[in-house]
Parts: sequence; structure tokens; C-alpha cells
Amino acid sequence: MTTSLFPSDLPGDDELSAALRRLLPASGATITGRRPNAYTSSSRSEVVSIQTDDGGHLELLVKYDRGQRDPFPSCRHGIDYCARVYQAVVAAAPLQHLLTLGTIRIGPGSLPAIVLEHLDGAFRVGEAPEVSGILSAAEWCGAFHHWAEPRRDAVELAFLARYDADYYRAWADAALRLADDAGAAAHWLPGVCAAYRELADILASSPTTIIHGEMSPQNVLWLEGEIYPIDWESAAIGPGEIDLAALLLGWPEETVGRCIDAYWEARQMPQPAEFPARWAAATLYTALRWLPASQGPDDARFTLALDRLRETAESLRVG
Repeated sequence: MTTSLFPSDLPGDDELSAALRRLLPASGATITGRRPNAYTSSSRSEVVSIQTDDGGHLELLVKYDRGQRDPFPSCRHGIDYCARVYQAVVAAAPLQHLLTLGTIRIGPGSLPAIVLEHLDGAFRVGEAPEVSGILSAAEWCGAFHHWAEPRRDAVELAFLARYDADYYRAWADAALRLADDAGAAAHWLPGVCAAYRELADILASSPTTIIHGEMSPQNVLWLEGEIYPIDWESAAIGPGEIDLAALLLGWPEETVGRCIDAYWEARQMPQPAEFPARWAAATLYTALRWLPASQGPDDARFTLALDRLRETAESLRVG
């Protein structure tokens, strides 16, 4: 008997089962349970239990398209893009990773969704039982960037986003607009944004590799010592420092230092002399990019992100 715990705007069992059967024609798919994904994001997702025609049992993670695109600047490119990244990049990497079964279209509206393996018992890396979790994530990141760098210009990866200086600078304009919309008294913000615009040129001119694009601890799972980055719809060609900064923003200084060392060792190269400038640019970019649209004058999430941006700028002595 199917157990559903979802609002009515999500697909019904019959529609979802039909879509999964089209994806898995050889094995079939009868839904036996549905439950919320413990590690949800801006996109709706759920864990779906299915029984195959031969009596087997699978647990799948189904992530639905948000149905809208963020205004410029944006780094999230949707479910179909995410699936292409999983298939063309992640699946080819010689590193531990989630398996993707593909994409489906559900119901008369053809709602897009990506279907992945579900890792039962996984934690977000920030919740791992010891600091070795974040260290392992930094190592995974370095090893991935080392593997990906010579592949960034492959013809089959031409679909990957490539960002220029205008894109990086636009995040400063977005931050000023969001703060103004929120009515935030951030007298320090124009100075920070002006300094960031200069740092943005560093990002645009830095050596590149294939990056995850949103490799925050919320998007990295840890299970029994193994690392599984998820949500690849922001993957792009860009400086590796962007992934490292997203992973480490807000961690204690001693941990950040250990992770940076682990990253460059895994990337199999010495830390470049230019790294401090790239690190400052990438860290400030991360803090700007994580500034959300305010839901009102008392939006605690916006206030927290704005405070984090100010603290980040102060720590970098920017603005």
C-alpha cells in the first residue's frame, strides 16, 4: 500500500509510477511508498520506494524542476541541465558519486524530474560526526578539479556554462538591489560591492576547471567516510576556488587552513602564489551569491545572510 505525505501539487502515484515505468521498462516500477527528502533544497524532492516486476526493491530520489528560472545573474540551470552534467561529467569521474537513472516527464503537464539513487543514512557533510568529513570533501573537490581540468574544453561538454567578468560583477548589483528591496540599513554594502567588482576581474581571469558551482556543505553528502556531491545544476567552467570557498565559508580558521592544504594536495599541485587573491574573490562572491530575496522587513534568513556578508568582507579586509 502506498503511503504519500505530500501536498496535492506534487504528482499523484499513478502519474509518477507511469513515468518511472517508462524510465525502467525492463524492470517495471510499482510505487510502495513516498516520503519527504530529509535534505531538500530550493527544488522539491522526495524518496520513492518501488517494487520491480521481479520482486526487487529500490529506493529512488526524485527531484522536480522548480518550474521557474532565476533572473540574471543566476547559476542554476534546471533539471535537464543537471541531468546532462550527471551523465556527461559526474558519471565519468573516477570518484565516488551518486548514480543517476535519468530524467522523466510526469503527467499531462510533462513536469520534468531527475531520478537518482537514494543514499539511506547519509548526512550532509557539515553534520558528519567528525571534522574528517569536511576534510574529505575538500580532498574530493581537489581530486575532481584535477581530473576535470584537462576535460573542460571537450566538445561533448560545450553545453556547460562559462562565466565572464560581467556575470561575476552582476552579483554586486544584485546584492545592492536585494538590500534596497528589503529596506536594510547596510551603509557598508556599497563599499564592499565596489571592492568586489575589482575582485571579480580576478575570477574572470583565473585558470579554470569544471566546477560544481554550489558546493556548499548542504550539497555534499557524507556516508561512512565517502563523499557524494549532489545538485549539479550549477556546474560550470570556472575557477576551482569557487567550489572551495562555497564549501568552507563560515568554518573555523584552523579547519579552513587544513582543508585548503588537503585540496591542493588532492589537486596534485602546489598552492599557487595567486591563490590568496583568488580565494578572497571567490569567498566574497560566495557570500554575495547566497544573499536571498527578502520576504519582508523581519526576514531572519535575509538578515543572517547579510550579516554573514558583512563579516566575510571584514575578515577579508574588503570595503
